Amino acid sequence: MNRIKVREAMTPDPITIHPEMEVTEVAKVMIDNNIGGLPVVDHSGRLVGIVTESDLVVQDSEVAFPRFVTFLAGYVFVPGSLHRFEEKFTKAVAATARQMMTQDVLTVDADDSVEDVATMMTRKKLKRFPVMSAGKLVGMITMADIVKLISRDIPVEGDE
Repeated sequence: MNRIKVREAMTPDPITIHPEMEVTEVAKVMIDNNIGGLPVVDHSGRLVGIVTESDLVVQDSEVAFPRFVTFLAGYVFVPGSLHRFEEKFTKAVAATARQMMTQDVLTVDADDSVEDVATMMTRKKLKRFPVMSAGKLVGMITMADIVKLISRDIPVEGDE
């Protein structure tokens, strides 16, 4: 991938949604455009979150109640399970993108190297990142974009 920059591999001018868009509309935008994740932007165009297919799947799944143990005639929640429960429950009953979106969005810069982004995807177990330049959303880069780059670099047999 020879130090290709994200701007060369990303999808520019991504389709975005607004925080008050209903969940059914979000799903329709994803399906109609064959997109697995949508940046959520406010009225001024500022990135405020992202909604992914995983967020929508939580809507259609059973939410497991947090684990707890009884201790000295009281209930003690198992550490970490209550926060995960609250997060999944909120997404499961969400009516709008704001209620479903991930707010702490990991982004990459348009001038980052694709190699670094591929490494980050692997380490963070994420399939897509919003791409920023000068504080503005300028694109999205996905695993599929990186696979396309890799396929371009592989010589086709007989094409020498």
